[in-house]
Amino acid sequence: MTIERRVLQMALLRFILVAGLAARAFAQPALRFEVATVKLAAPEAVRAVITPPPVSPNRLYIPSMALSTLIYSAYGDGGFNTSMRVTGGPDWINRTAFAVEGVASGRATPREFRLMLQALLEERFALKIRTETTTGDMLTLVMARSDGTLGPKVKAWTGSCPTVMSALYFQAPRGPLQNGSPSETDDPAIAQCPTGYRAGGISLDGATMFTVAEVLSLPPARMLLGTIVADQTGLRGRYTMELDYPFPPQRPADPAAPADFGLPSLFTAVQEQWGLRLVPGKGPFRLVVVESAQLPSAN
Repeated sequence: MTIERRVLQMALLRFILVAGLAARAFAQPALRFEVATVKLAAPEAVRAVITPPPVSPNRLYIPSMALSTLIYSAYGDGGFNTSMRVTGGPDWINRTAFAVEGVASGRATPREFRLMLQALLEERFALKIRTETTTGDMLTLVMARSDGTLGPKVKAWTGSCPTVMSALYFQAPRGPLQNGSPSETDDPAIAQCPTGYRAGGISLDGATMFTVAEVLSLPPARMLLGTIVADQTGLRGRYTMELDYPFPPQRPADPAAPADFGLPSLFTAVQEQWGLRLVPGKGPFRLVVVESAQLPSAN
């Protein structure tokens, strides 16, 4: 080896070492809440099935949620987290509800809240998880009528949101509203107007069929369907939709349970009111395996 080549190699090694040290020095620390509390939820608190909106730009408050659902919220990468399933861990992660509150040092984005919630769960619950990608049984949403028409409770979205909304049980992710107008983004995964479960059914506005499938994958419907739902309608528009259906009170659900076709009333309601059918199929999803978890440490 020539002296020139040896000098070049040494210089390259020094560069790699310095670059690695610099990258480590400038690596961003894990996002954490400045102040956070985790405690058992009050018995009278209504158990949430999706993370409520932040109560202020830097404060997240969840009055009652099981650890399994907190995992959906923290590791779901936005949306309704229905493309993932949580399995494993001790039985109490589905049964025991906790109240979680976190205050960030400044205004936080939804993604930053999720990252801070991840750090909180890993710290307070000693949570350890692993993720796998797999294919499994699920329900698919398809057109019910050969002529392509939809049901009586589906209308094409007008392009604007109502200025007065009734309170929804929970809301789908959506873009910010400005004076009743939709957001400028056109992400098909985001409903343009307040969307979600309400007393006695579901309200969707400015929503794609992707969002319809996501809503049906959430626990109120999933408890009856037994599995998640994927959109295979082929429709690309946005719609205003209502579903009148008396969903049962919330209880812990097993997302991996097989579909229960002994409860056809929700299937029937979707077909009669929306002109859509739910049929068995297969699709990919992310499996989150809880390897270990402990009851939360003291605040």
